[in-house]
Amino acid sequence: MRFIERLRKQFSGRSGGGTVLIEDDLPWFDREGAYERIACQVKDSVQRARITELIEQGFTVIERGVDVELCDKAAGDFLSWRTRHKEALARFREPDGRLMRVINLHQTLPILKALFSRNSSLALQDYLFENETVLYTSLFYEQGSAQPIHRDTPLFWTYPANMYFGMWIALEDTDDGNGALTVIPGGHRIGSIDRGGMAAKRFNDLTAIPDMSSELWMDYQDEVVKRADAKQLKKKKIYVKKGDVILWHPLAPHGGAAIKDPTRTRLSMVVHTTPKGVPVFHMDVFFNPSRRVRRDAPWSYASFEGRSIAETGPMSIGHGIEYDFTSLT
Repeated sequence: MRFIERLRKQFSGRSGGGTVLIEDDLPWFDREGAYERIACQVKDSVQRARITELIEQGFTVIERGVDVELCDKAAGDFLSWRTRHKEALARFREPDGRLMRVINLHQTLPILKALFSRNSSLALQDYLFENETVLYTSLFYEQGSAQPIHRDTPLFWTYPANMYFGMWIALEDTDDGNGALTVIPGGHRIGSIDRGGMAAKRFNDLTAIPDMSSELWMDYQDEVVKRADAKQLKKKKIYVKKGDVILWHPLAPHGGAAIKDPTRTRLSMVVHTTPKGVPVFHMDVFFNPSRRVRRDAPWSYASFEGRSIAETGPMSIGHGIEYDFTSLT
């Protein structure tokens, strides 16, 4: 059976219950025949160019993917929320005074859901997913992340495999001062990595792998960078304007450039998207390819402006920090 037909059958035939193995397949748009299919089906030349760029480079930029006025409203609501809870949020500040990244802030500030629901990139994602694109989780940043180059897949491993996109929304212009997003063009094509073998060097029993292992995370990301270097692939900064959206491939290596002016903000929101009904797993599954998993997402979905939002948990700040975040409305 052709891959596309099999994928369509998996989505349409979900009946709940049962376990499966995740086959490490590439998404249909990375497989033979994808260009011909896209050329035949996608009539809009701009959309076709964006899809082609995503396939070839591992990312694409959707200019003015979100209305600038909506970006200003979202930024204003965030700053007002931060001011209202100044004392409570003090414990979650970095040494420079900025907040740590905020997880699922859209559950507290509904305006952030609109950055997703009114995002023009959703039509592109719906086409590539062959299903409705949903908001799985989000991250809100007050400043640039300055993160090292990495892949998201160890923490966003799906069934079927690679049914995930990262969608980065700029609420302010980016430049060298406040730290642009960085990518390695072509880094999604460095070949498969023996995740199970990598994990076996750390764990005698793969069933003992936790859902988050700093050691395995670094092992995997180091191998990604090593392979990209071997292919002489170089990092590239992506400079965007307020309202622009960067969409990256599930296997795209990306990170944050150094911040040259720490006094400046770089308000932005990352939305992690999947097709509706697709479950997402973490490192305990990603690094144990023989582990059987449930075939359906265990969470329910809420509706917002005609789009589905996964009910994956309330807002939080700083992974693992205990606090009653429901008070920060």
